Amino acid sequence: MRTAVDPRAARWIAIRIGVLTVLLAAAFAAVAGRVFWLQVLRRDALAGEAVDQYLRELVLRPRRGVITDRAGVLLAGSADARSVYADPKLLPGGGRRDDPRRAQIVRAVARLLRTDARGLDRKLAKGGRFVWLERRLSPERAAALQAWLDRERVRAIRLVPETRRYYPKTEVASQVLGIVDDEGSGREGIERAQDDWLRGAPERVPSLRDGRGRMVLTTGGPSSSREREGARVELTLDQGIQAQAERALARAVTASRALAGTAVVLEAGTGEVLALATYPTANANAARSADALRDRPVTDAFEPGSTLKVATIAGALEEGVITPRDAFDCGNGALSIGSHTIHDSHPIAWAGPSRILVESSNIGAARIGARLGRERLQAWFHAFGFGEKTGVGLPGEVRGVVSLARSEVALATQSFGQGPITANALQITNAMAVIANGGQLVRPRIVRRVIDPATGEVIEAPRPEVIRQVVSPATADQIGRWLVGVIEDPRGTGKRARLDGWRAAGKTGTAQKADRVSGGYSADRRFSSFVGFAPYERPRLVIGIFIDEPKGEIYGGQVAAPAFKEIAEFALRVSDARPLATAAPAAAAPVAVAPPAGAAEPAAEAEEPEPPAVEWTADADDAFGRIAVPSLGGLPARAAIKRLEESGLAPEIAGSGRVVSQSPPPGRIVERGSRVRMTLAPPG
Repeated sequence: MRTAVDPRAARWIAIRIGVLTVLLAAAFAAVAGRVFWLQVLRRDALAGEAVDQYLRELVLRPRRGVITDRAGVLLAGSADARSVYADPKLLPGGGRRDDPRRAQIVRAVARLLRTDARGLDRKLAKGGRFVWLERRLSPERAAALQAWLDRERVRAIRLVPETRRYYPKTEVASQVLGIVDDEGSGREGIERAQDDWLRGAPERVPSLRDGRGRMVLTTGGPSSSREREGARVELTLDQGIQAQAERALARAVTASRALAGTAVVLEAGTGEVLALATYPTANANAARSADALRDRPVTDAFEPGSTLKVATIAGALEEGVITPRDAFDCGNGALSIGSHTIHDSHPIAWAGPSRILVESSNIGAARIGARLGRERLQAWFHAFGFGEKTGVGLPGEVRGVVSLARSEVALATQSFGQGPITANALQITNAMAVIANGGQLVRPRIVRRVIDPATGEVIEAPRPEVIRQVVSPATADQIGRWLVGVIEDPRGTGKRARLDGWRAAGKTGTAQKADRVSGGYSADRRFSSFVGFAPYERPRLVIGIFIDEPKGEIYGGQVAAPAFKEIAEFALRVSDARPLATAAPAAAAPVAVAPPAGAAEPAAEAEEPEPPAVEWTADADDAFGRIAVPSLGGLPARAAIKRLEESGLAPEIAGSGRVVSQSPPPGRIVERGSRVRMTLAPPG
């Protein structure tokens, strides 16, 4: 017996089946569409993402390249070390700082790291999944910490291998070398300047990782650490000369109770930097202060003082505005220009260029600068390399300032190295090298070559670079002979720089420091210096010594010249420079001093031949020999001066006309180079 079906119920069931069928068909279509989109349209992209789930590139940083001196002595290297990091979320209690076990771990780790527990706790409380606790532990501390972590089974703190930079010579050349930061990048000095070579290129190694991110397979494997090492940078420095320069500089600064000092040693012909010393020094293994690592020879500019007289006089000779036999009224030690008065350290009446250099007359240099004029004086300072970077390749090098003198007194002071002009120690020393190497300005350099550590191939080797010919060889030779007199002449300001076994040439400098408060110059703050070269006959070394604010003895010839002597003698011995068999000094050629303006002289006197340039000679026993003073009575000024020059004596004159008296008297035995005072009167 059939049961009747309600038509309305049957219709509702059919509707429900139809809706369900449509929904299933729509779902199937959606799944099919999604599959098509994933498998066809997004196939390549998703395949790449799938590979990225297990395939990674492991980036391996290379070991930083070494830095050596010119002989291969290690100055900076890298050693294996371990650093410690933490995942704060894995500590007991998660991120909560009140968990007792977490506090216990923090205290224990702080004790092993020898750091403050509260500071360590603050680091861990900052959140995140990775926190450096300390970089590059010593081997002993790393071993102790690892043993404790293994014993306590602490997974939140791990040690990872890294390399640490170390400097085996500690303080030697520390300011030149600089340091690296925590990421291994150069921060100061050579480390920064040569960072691209030293850090090398990182190696990328493909690796497989499991679902938890652990490496399970490395394809090919990394190369050895040596193959991944950065390039080797070989400097021009000689670590022996560098160490000696630092010792001598320390003695000079300490003895004079100065603030600081710098020393520069250059190879005369090539411009290679053999030493670049700064005092106070710093231990590069522990230094973190940028000021402690300031490379003062290139970063600090100051007014050069009398060392600049070399450029002033050389430029005037080259221009032809003076001759070696010109004379200048040095005003007996004082020269008034407007409301200003320029002083010399001791009275000088009339003097030629050689005596102006030997006795370092400010007034004489001002007179010579006036003949050049402000534009030409500025141009000659630029020619000697002032006002432009040397290009030595060290960071922080200052350009210095060579302003155009705007007044008569500014022209006078600039002529002897007091504003408006500033320079760094390397610029001043390199300017003296112009005289030492025959008039050429050579670019100083501190990198000798860059070497591939894997192949030994030289990647880069800078060659000596002549920037320009500044003065003629004849002018350089003339100035050089006069600079010998600064050291060898009894009146010279640099007698303490005289070497045992070699002849040297040089110039002293003592500059007042500008007072930034008053706008003038400080009466008791000075920058004292000595810059010279040796041996005089075949210059090999150019050395500059600069002492900042000495106390007591303040002049460059007193505080800086002894350090020049100490460094020069050491460097010449280690470089096998042959001493002179008889160290007879070639002092400055005496200068024929012209009579004062308005002096009356016979016409016949102008027809006398110009006497040759006279170089003082000596025997081995007496540096300047002894000589009888010639009779000068009745001679006109020019003839009397010529006779004294031929005898190696220095003339001083008063009046005009012919000689009526002299001191010392004729026949007196005196040292060569002694002064002979002549009183002249018109014939009557």
